[in-house]
Amino acid sequence: MPLFKICLACLMLLLTGCASQYSISESEVEDYLNNEMHYEVSQGNQVFGLQLKLNDMEVELGHKPNTISVTAITKMAVKNPFKSIAADMETTFEAEPWYDVETKSIFLKKLDLVSVKSEPANIEQMLKPITPQLMMFLRTFLESQPVYVLDTKDSNQALMASMTKAIEVERGKIVIKF
Repeated sequence: MPLFKICLACLMLLLTGCASQYSISESEVEDYLNNEMHYEVSQGNQVFGLQLKLNDMEVELGHKPNTISVTAITKMAVKNPFKSIAADMETTFEAEPWYDVETKSIFLKKLDLVSVKSEPANIEQMLKPITPQLMMFLRTFLESQPVYVLDTKDSNQALMASMTKAIEVERGKIVIKF
């Protein structure tokens, strides 16, 4: 009987050691965002209007403690009777991730806008009046959508999802904590 308990303890340590090493890479988060997260807004009428479409997203994990950086390319068109504007905007947000046990998902909170760049570059001055509204749209969207969902159809991720209590961001990866 003592030998059985020792073997069981060793097996549990081995399994715990393997499972505690599970992590999600930057490229996995980017792939999820670019394949699963779609954002398009169209507001206004024929004379005045704003259209936004979120395209490519890049992720940097852990460049600051427990921080995710998301850079998104947004195609934007503004209609008005004086001058219509079309531009690509590159916005970078930094945020704190959190794990929702019920949905097995990672969300962002406390999004801070780090930078905004536009192409063509000279359009930034014209965009200043609508930049706060654009940032509100993006912030609301990014805070309400998961940036990654553990796949419960995959046996490894299903096991991780059932045991995950918290996450931690390290350089280049999100580490699953049990």
